[in-house]
Amino acid sequence: MPPVQRWHDRLDALIAWSTALSVAQARTVTAAAVVVAGLADFATGDALWFGPIYLLIICVPAWTLGWREAALTSATCVAVSLAANGLEAYPLGRTAIAWNMAMRILAVTIIIVLMSGTRRSHDREWNRARSDPLTGLVNEQAFYDNATAAAKGQLWGILAYVDLDGFKQINDRLGHAAGDEALQAFASGVRDLIRSDDVFARIGGDEFLLFLPVDSEAEGYELATTLHLRMNCLQTTFALGCSIGALVLDLSETAIHKDHVGLADRLMYEAKNEGGAIWIRTASVPEDGGWTGPGAPLDHREVFGVLPAPSALH
Repeated sequence: MPPVQRWHDRLDALIAWSTALSVAQARTVTAAAVVVAGLADFATGDALWFGPIYLLIICVPAWTLGWREAALTSATCVAVSLAANGLEAYPLGRTAIAWNMAMRILAVTIIIVLMSGTRRSHDREWNRARSDPLTGLVNEQAFYDNATAAAKGQLWGILAYVDLDGFKQINDRLGHAAGDEALQAFASGVRDLIRSDDVFARIGGDEFLLFLPVDSEAEGYELATTLHLRMNCLQTTFALGCSIGALVLDLSETAIHKDHVGLADRLMYEAKNEGGAIWIRTASVPEDGGWTGPGAPLDHREVFGVLPAPSALH
């Protein structure tokens, strides 16, 4: 790997690390850095200049916490520097002191504006890269990250591959603008059905992914079936249904990955061949590490009225 690429990778890793810091972590890192720099400044007196070090420290809250906390940190750094060096660093009189202080304030202000503005741009582009502009749902890239986070500490989960029925006819008869409206209506309707910690993504065309944490395998079958029923009964201006392939995952044995999506996709095609059905299977991990999906397919027309609607949905 070329040296320039290595430096780029390290910079990307540093940006990812700093972006992932929580508010408490960012404040802790900033406070620790100020303390360490202040102690070193006190120990060396005016023999060494710590100005660039303080500027780097100010960059941390400017990136992670916003301009207000960055301004507070800069004031703290100035106070620490003055306490460590006094006014002996400015032997040319009051005019020199005023000029140097003004230049420091200007430099710090520029750093804070640049860093906080860059962070806002970074967040805006990051969100655009991870969301579907038509429906406002997350995209496939973000789905895996969000589903993995939602699965932490959970016992079981449902991974559902959803494909709309009747969407092509809407596009052909009414045009693409109507098709876009249908997708938006479906996405909005499903968002109203699921919980805030469930993950819902549009992965292209009329295909969607869902991840829903559950407490047991039985609840997984029940919730998937009930959700399919309600998704096919959404009150919209378009005649839309959906076919679903769903995997019930034992999260104590596995994390979520693309192989699961492939299995759910195949189940969805089986369900679509039956006409708006749902196929649900429990995925298990055999000893050789490969994935299988034992279990019988379920069509909601066979189980409706037998499985009660779970309280997770409203």
